[in-house]
Amino acid sequence: MGWLGWIIAVASAMTLLVSTGLWNPFPGLWEWVNAERPLSEPESLWQVRLDRVPKNIYVLEKHLVLEHGESVEVRGRSTGRQAWKTAADWAATAGGYVVSGKLLVKGYEVRDPATGAVVRKDEKAAAVWTFADAMIDVSCRTSKDCELIARVPDSGKEKWRVLLPGIGFVLFADNPGLTGAGPLGMQASQAPMPRLLGFPIDNRVHVVDTNSGKALPVVEPAEHTAVNVFGGRVIHSTATPRNGRCILSVVGRQGHSGNEVWRRDGYSIHELGGAGCQLRGEPVAGGNAIVAIRPDGRQALLDAGDGREVLVVGDDEKVLATDGVHAVTRKGSQLVGYRLGRAGPLWEREAHKSAEVVITRGVVIVSDRSPNRVVIVDPATGNERGQVRSSGRVVAFDTVGFLLADRRELGYLEFSTLSQRD
Repeated sequence: MGWLGWIIAVASAMTLLVSTGLWNPFPGLWEWVNAERPLSEPESLWQVRLDRVPKNIYVLEKHLVLEHGESVEVRGRSTGRQAWKTAADWAATAGGYVVSGKLLVKGYEVRDPATGAVVRKDEKAAAVWTFADAMIDVSCRTSKDCELIARVPDSGKEKWRVLLPGIGFVLFADNPGLTGAGPLGMQASQAPMPRLLGFPIDNRVHVVDTNSGKALPVVEPAEHTAVNVFGGRVIHSTATPRNGRCILSVVGRQGHSGNEVWRRDGYSIHELGGAGCQLRGEPVAGGNAIVAIRPDGRQALLDAGDGREVLVVGDDEKVLATDGVHAVTRKGSQLVGYRLGRAGPLWEREAHKSAEVVITRGVVIVSDRSPNRVVIVDPATGNERGQVRSSGRVVAFDTVGFLLADRRELGYLEFSTLSQRD
């Protein structure tokens, strides 16, 4: 009998045993597959199995906010226990409160993270932007008559309001795209509201000063130019085709006057592609440092405020993460740590080529592979503070610890506990 015959015979025997009730391995097998296994070794502070994989996770001082797409769920940060859950198509956090709403329905609700009680409700806003210290909503009388209002999240107290001629993106959601910079790797849940914000409307950029609550001169990008508002500057990135080449420049300008503050000729903060030197995608940054490509092809980090090169890496190096104070790059099989503005690396350590890096206040989190582990590293010295064995992914973090996830399993580990266990 060939191998195919043996397989058929075994399958027929199992079918007979299951159908007659003499033996059924499947419930036990399914129970084994679904059994909760520790996410890490040593074990996390707590571990829970969620009903579904979250779309986004936000870390607050005492709570975790899980956005599922059809609902928002809040759990205790120190226990993992569910505090409350409610229906919502989108959710975010602002000033320590939960902001949620429904798609294609105007308005939003602000809830207390501890109880889920609605502390404020809005029925006019078409979109919101949320920050660690404030929130902005926008309401429109017509498609060409809109108003931005910055508020204290829980009370709704108005901080300022600005008129806009319209909004050029999809409404009825949270945090529509602005002309800023995307995150370089994983960033903390939220940052304070930036000094300047850029709203893209009808191929122009409407700049708003969030300190004074005033609309600044509208910026209309020149040909072959992309405009991004970041780090308190209006940054013009240009790629002009000339004699078969791309003539590149990056210029940082004041928002109020449009005056040039700094210039980097031959640099680019965008990807180039296609015919005609097209600028693609958005710049990436961490803290106040934005990634640029130098004329010699090497990566650099530029201070968005004054254009200084705060880090220049080698030919074979790539910036993986920065918080605007420290940075970590990959150089072959090595991770290299830097302090921005200081020449030369601080440390090097071996890591798998697929290792992921996160920098938070006073800690570098390295998710390494082969073997699977999460290593906590001092950003100044490269010394290891602790590690756990885990095949899970770091999905969120704060200054105290980080969240590990593996499919529907979620657990929380504190940095101090790891160092004690190590």
